Amino acid sequence: MTKALATRVAPDGDVLLVDESVDELERMLKSAPGPNVFYLVGVADVLPLTDGSVDAVLSRLAPSECSPAEFFRVLRKDGRVEVSTSDQDPKGPALNLGPREIERLFSDSGFAGVTVASADGRLSVTAHRP
Repeated sequence: MTKALATRVAPDGDVLLVDESVDELERMLKSAPGPNVFYLVGVADVLPLTDGSVDAVLSRLAPSECSPAEFFRVLRKDGRVEVSTSDQDPKGPALNLGPREIERLFSDSGFAGVTVASADGRLSVTAHRP
């Protein structure tokens, strides 16, 4: 997923990776190294970036733990967000919201083309900023 995003926005676009785990960020960076891929350790409630500063955001946070409005704020026009997490824990935050609620959360933040899927033990959301 990281490599596809980095390739999609290359050579001039920027891809932001957000995760609480340094190990996970290092794994993602190894899968798509490049001058246009950078990361922030932590949660996506308040990103220390200017408005419209990145072309893509990739996060491995639960959709109920992230802020779609914050992703929307930092994305440039036609920017993409991809959020995924493990949803194997029935008590985990990924399952606190149903697919329709997650879709509405992203749509209400301004995103278009929102898709929510669950496969291979992962919950994933993709959307773009019109």
